[in-house]
Amino acid sequence: MPPRLILCRHGETPWTLTGAHTSITDLPLTARGALTIDATARTAVGPNRVIDPARLSHIFVSPRLRAQQTLAHLLPETPARAVVQTEDRVREWGYGDYEGLTPAQIRALRKGRGYDCERAWDIWRDGTEGAGGESPEALTGRIDEVIAMIKGLQGRFLKGGELHGCNEPQDVLIVSHGHFLRAFAKRWLGFPLEMNLVMTLDPGGIGVLGYAHERVEEPALVLGGVWELVEAAEK
Repeated sequence: MPPRLILCRHGETPWTLTGAHTSITDLPLTARGALTIDATARTAVGPNRVIDPARLSHIFVSPRLRAQQTLAHLLPETPARAVVQTEDRVREWGYGDYEGLTPAQIRALRKGRGYDCERAWDIWRDGTEGAGGESPEALTGRIDEVIAMIKGLQGRFLKGGELHGCNEPQDVLIVSHGHFLRAFAKRWLGFPLEMNLVMTLDPGGIGVLGYAHERVEEPALVLGGVWELVEAAEK
């Protein structure tokens, strides 16, 4: 099986329930959010499953509490051969003045400031404002840095790499946030953030990215995959 890049969104928080934009506010998981991650772990984590701890080489987790708690529930024991790293570049989109606001409240705020007279606000095109706010270009920059790092880690195991075909751990897991991970998927596929590619990722949900034809030059969305090894299925 070629290397996989697994994306996990943190579980439910109090602001997930209200739709408020949450970036730097360090909210914990709700009780239901923790239970959701536990359920994900039971179904998705294990030998020959979507997240096979023996296949993980690196785990990158956002510094926010909700992401750290999600990882602790998802993988209570650190995989033996995985490097676990709190990585600031996988933090959520910086919302700036929009922190804690719902989309309706953001639109009202912008209208009061004289914005969006000709077209509605779209975070993918217009970004956010204020201290800590990020433009799509700024978010693209840090996402592209993370993608380059991951390609450097996994390219060795793909065709043309010096470790192609070996049994070393190859999968990478990112535990992060809703807007960041959807933006990440767009950039992985080579699209600008403003592209109208509608995606959903539930709190506690998992997505998988990979490579077409086992080539690092062909990042791909794993639309459907077979996770169980043939040898395991035959036992």
